[in-house]
Formats: sequence, structure tokens, C-alpha cells
Amino acid sequence: MEIEELKVNKVSPMKVLIFGGFDTENRKLYVMNEYIEILLMLNAKPIIFPISVLSTDLLREYIQMCEYVLFCGGEDVHPKFYGREPQVGIRKINLLRDRIELEAMKISYEMSRRVLAICRGVQVMNVAFGGTLIQDIERKSSMSHYQNLDGIYGYHTVEVVGGLFACIFGGRKILVNSFHHQAIEEVAPGFEIEAVSMDGIVEAISKKDRNFFVGVQWHPELMAKDDLFQKRLFEKFLGG
Repeated sequence: MEIEELKVNKVSPMKVLIFGGFDTENRKLYVMNEYIEILLMLNAKPIIFPISVLSTDLLREYIQMCEYVLFCGGEDVHPKFYGREPQVGIRKINLLRDRIELEAMKISYEMSRRVLAICRGVQVMNVAFGGTLIQDIERKSSMSHYQNLDGIYGYHTVEVVGGLFACIFGGRKILVNSFHHQAIEEVAPGFEIEAVSMDGIVEAISKKDRNFFVGVQWHPELMAKDDLFQKRLFEKFLGG
């Protein structure tokens, strides 16, 4: 019995590098509990990237030591990174985080890491590879994409249109939560649309030449404890 326990303890959990939030005014890093909880539940080891300065060497060092990379939700991406001027409706921007995460996204791709990008994360993913964003979808759609409801509950449906998500979710429609006012406009070259909302907003994308390089516009970490579909997304991310 003691030998068996020793073997179990020697098994290294999967290392997941997390790019979370950075409060520039108060100089604080933060990652919401739900991201950590679902990773721990699936026997993964969360490692939070210490956002402070843009250092390509530091990014490469951290990404090199982790098999998986998770990009979390947060502020708007500055439109200068996709060749546009700021429009009416754009909200808080964090330039330091933009620069770090755009670089981290490209390095993660170069190193063939498995990537899951959530909410802001999918927008960073799209911009990093040449796509553009709708700066304020409230001016383009009559459908609500920001729920006044706890995130553990689904808010609107999305239609699964891509092959990877058909394998993950099975059905053609799933219920997701929604906390965003920006979204993908022009999809970056080399990406496939995996899901769309009923008003045509791109809700998920994947890179065709990687096993798992995926972005979703909703927050699966908030639903994963009670929703088997959202839990399955994390399981697939971790190689399950």
C-alpha cells in the first residue's frame, strides 16, 4: 500500500500556464478562482505568469516549461493592434497586457502548446494572427451578449459549426453564458469557425494546423462544475 501511494505521489500533474488580469493602477495580478478550481479538479497544476514587463525571454521560459496555456478574460484589446482607430463604445484597455499576451499567443503557437483562450483570450488569439474585432457589438446586434445573471447559468445558444466542436459537444446547439461587448469580426487566416450565436457573432475558433489551439467567447470555467459540455471542453484542452 505504501509503495502504491508513493508511485501516485510521484506522478507530475499537467502544468498549465495562466495569463490572467493585471491591475495597472494598483499593480496587482489576479486570476479568478473558477479558472484555478476547474484545473485542479482535472489534476492540472496552475502556474500564473507574473505580468510585470514585456520580456520575450521570460515568456519563452515559462511557455517552454508548461504543456498547456490558458488565456483568461479581461479588458478590451487596443484596436491599433489590428490596424483600426478606437471607435465609440470601446472600454478599458491595458496596453501592457495586450503586448504580453499577443506575444505569448504567438510563442505558444510556435512551441505547439495546447491553448485555450477565453473571452478576451479568443480576441487576443484572433488579433495575434491577423484578424480584426468588432469594437462594440451592442451597436451591431439586437441580441444581448452581456447577461445580468450569474455566470454558472447559460444565457443564449450557440450553434456548433466546426468539426472539432462537433466532436467535443456532439449536438448542434449548446447553451453558453455571455459577458462580452467585443467579438471577432474578420477571422484570422488559418482559423476555422467552431461556433456562432444566433445573430451571427463568432463564438469560437480553432487553428487548423494544431491539435488544440482554441478560443471561445463565453466563460466555460464558470459553468464547468455543473455543465458536462463545458467540463468536456477543459478535458479536451488537457488532452482528454
